[in-house]
Amino acid sequence: MKFKLVLFDLGGTLINYENSSWPELGRLGCIEGAKYIKEAMNFDIEVEKLDTRLHNAVGRMIQSRDDSEAEINLINLTAETLRECGINVTDGLPEKFIAAYYKPIREQITLLPYAREILSKIKNAGMKIGLVSNTIFPADYHRFEMREFGLYDYFDFALFSSEEKIRKPGKEIFFRALKLGKSGPEETVFIGDRLEEDIGGPQSIGIKAILKYMDNRDYSADIKPYESVRDLKELEKIIL
Repeated sequence: MKFKLVLFDLGGTLINYENSSWPELGRLGCIEGAKYIKEAMNFDIEVEKLDTRLHNAVGRMIQSRDDSEAEINLINLTAETLRECGINVTDGLPEKFIAAYYKPIREQITLLPYAREILSKIKNAGMKIGLVSNTIFPADYHRFEMREFGLYDYFDFALFSSEEKIRKPGKEIFFRALKLGKSGPEETVFIGDRLEEDIGGPQSIGIKAILKYMDNRDYSADIKPYESVRDLKELEKIIL
């Protein structure tokens, strides 16, 4: 057997979260969030103000992160933004706001072709399957989506950066995956759609990494994958 453990990214690799642009999804999310604030707090919040403050705050956090492996704490960031907008933040309010904000994102996601089929074939071949995904949203959101699309039961484990508090391309989250999969780097392959996080990250500790092309991604970085595919079906020849 060529590999003992197969690791996947989620967004852009198995599920497409970008059928609409992120700026548009962010605006729609703020509309839903403002509706929730109105219902829960009887407080009218200006959507454009909320949109600008929340996404500027996220942008600043991303820029200031530099080489840190730590993931953004979306709950704390949301609470701070709501306070800046004049809202009395009570326990549980940021989490419920985030749930409302996420609704337009969930409504437009789709399963990538052949995702279930390739997972089934890998599982039937006797290999372990793990997931390592960067996300600022609660991990349970993505577990729900994986179940909805019939993916979840194929996985032996799933690591989400929002839950692990660390993110790709940092090495630690990949070491955690290897430990859970009881596999060495030389027996493991990773599949993902981003050069730095999904190719450079795992390859920095000796894991072979396959690039799953996505339209409109920036692939100009000088990082060379083990293999590249445009369709998940192509993984059969490489992995199996």
